[in-house]
Parts: sequence; C-alpha cells; structure tokens
Amino acid sequence: MTPFGFLLDKRTRVALALSLCALAVVGSNASGQVTPGQMQQAMQNPDVIRQRLMESGLSADQIRSRLRASGYPENLLDPYLGSGSVPAGVQPGTAELSAIQALGFGPLGPTQQVDTGMIRWRGDTLVAKSNVFGVDVFRRSTTQFLPLLAGPVPPDYHLGPRDVLVLILTGDVELAYTLQVTREGFVFIPQAGQVFVSNLTLDQLRDVLFARLGRVYSGIKRGANATTRFNISVANVRANQIFVVGEVAQPGAYQISSLGTVLTALYAAGGLTDRANMRRIEVQRLGKAVASLDLYDYLLRGDTRSDIRLETGDVVFVPVHDTRVQISGAVIRPGIY
Repeated sequence: MTPFGFLLDKRTRVALALSLCALAVVGSNASGQVTPGQMQQAMQNPDVIRQRLMESGLSADQIRSRLRASGYPENLLDPYLGSGSVPAGVQPGTAELSAIQALGFGPLGPTQQVDTGMIRWRGDTLVAKSNVFGVDVFRRSTTQFLPLLAGPVPPDYHLGPRDVLVLILTGDVELAYTLQVTREGFVFIPQAGQVFVSNLTLDQLRDVLFARLGRVYSGIKRGANATTRFNISVANVRANQIFVVGEVAQPGAYQISSLGTVLTALYAAGGLTDRANMRRIEVQRLGKAVASLDLYDYLLRGDTRSDIRLETGDVVFVPVHDTRVQISGAVIRPGIY
C-alpha cells in the first residue's frame, strides 16, 4: 500500500471512530445530547462533513443554491461534494462550519441535540407529566412537524423573496434554469428578462410566462400544437421569521418554513405551559388580530382548518387561561380543562 493510500485509510478510520464515539454518547446519555466539544471535533473532520452533505439527500446544485440563498459563496463547499475522499490538506474553517449550520446539517448552538429526526422537549431533565389536557402533546417526542423546504407546494402558495424556482423548457430547445426570487420580487430569465413574481401563485405565474416566453420562443403556445413546452416549479421555499410569545415554553423569534402554520410555531417554541389558554391562540399581523386557533379542535377532532399559514413578522400570542375545571375519578380523560 502506498504512503498516500495509508493516509487516506487512516483518515477514514478516524472519521469512523469519531462517528462511533458520537453514537456511543447518544446511547449512554438519556437526554440524547453530545457535548459541544465532541460535535465540533467531529464536524471539523472533512470526511464527516462530506458524509453529512451526502446524507442530506440534496444534489450538489441544490446545496450551491441554498448557499447562495443564505449569502455564502455557492462554491464554498465544493471540496466536500465529490464522491471520493476529501482532497488532502482541505480543512474546514469558520466560514465552512457556519455554512454547514446555516444549511441545517450541523450543530446550531451549544445545546443542540444530535439530529434524530424528532422534536423533543428542550429541558435538561424529564418534565413532569402535566394534568392540563393537551399540554403533554407538545412535550412528547414526536416525528418532525416542520414542513419540508423542498417539494410540491399547495396551489394557494404565494411566491415571495428567497423562494427558489426551477424553469424547464423542452421541445425545440432543451434548457433548465434555477431562478431565485430577489428581495424586490423579481426573477431573471435569460433572454426573457425580469419577471415580477412576488405574491403570485404558480398558476398565475404560468399565465405570465406563456406571454413572456412566447415572445422569445415561437414554439410556446397554449394547446396541442405547441412545439416547445415549459414547466415551472418551486425547488426551495423561503424561511419566514415569526414570533411566539405568551404562555409557551420558549418564547422568542423563530425561523420556520413559509409553509409553516400556527401549530408549527407552537412545536418550534417547545409547546405550551400549564397556564396557557388553549381555546384562544391569536395570530397578530401588522398589529391586528387576523386569526384565532382553538387547540381543542385539533386535539379532539384533528381539525386544522383554523391553523393558518404564517407570514414574516407574524406574532403568535398564547394568553393566560380563563376559568378552568378539573375532572377526576372514573372518567376516560381525567384532567384540567
């Protein structure tokens, strides 16, 4: 075996050892946490970073697109995107680690847990069971509730700044473009120029593109005689900053997907306190109350019709409870209501 090959094997063994150490800590730690030093050491190994990027399921182009959308050079992580080992001498610096965190592939802070695909109560110790009906639903380990950042969007989804679109033309021409919505609400399409898309649905945007692209590509027409066809879709949705205040476990500002709803925000904030009014959770937008959510509809019937989608700057306010009653004895659901 050549000396160079030996070095690669050794580095691979080190990466595997670090990964096994992290898993061992998870198994022995009831809270499922890894110390910041251990996680930082693992993330500073180039092969571990490459493995995390591969496990994300994103293509190299999607990772570059997310880097660009987050304000990083799109080629920042290129050394870690290959199929083989990371080139010798490549070591991540502050910029790379910061980008990894921004993409959601690394630790977000000193108390970040190992990513298990679950949302857990954020306390350091197990929280005592609450007698208030519905509170424990938000405290239990649960499958990830956050909406996906990629994939089909609902027909009523309105486009906005930082959304990433994909335009594909087939037929007389074979072209594909990745289009990021600017802060001003435009996308730039080569040869067609700027197109204003902010607050449009995909169906509305298709109507606009039939007119704009039809001026450039004569084969684009409505109907069966078209010789050039196009498809426009959302590759990545933007993140909105919202605020959760009142009787929640972790009040503060949160960034959630633009597909996120009131329930998404409540799960992100760690759930409700025992003092919360679960019958009247308010959504305030531009200083006015725009919606009210009764959690009993969700908890008892699975009814989410009042669970509206949030926008940037929205405030989710959980007030203190009003008069309550306690039921005990031989009943199906004893507790405080």
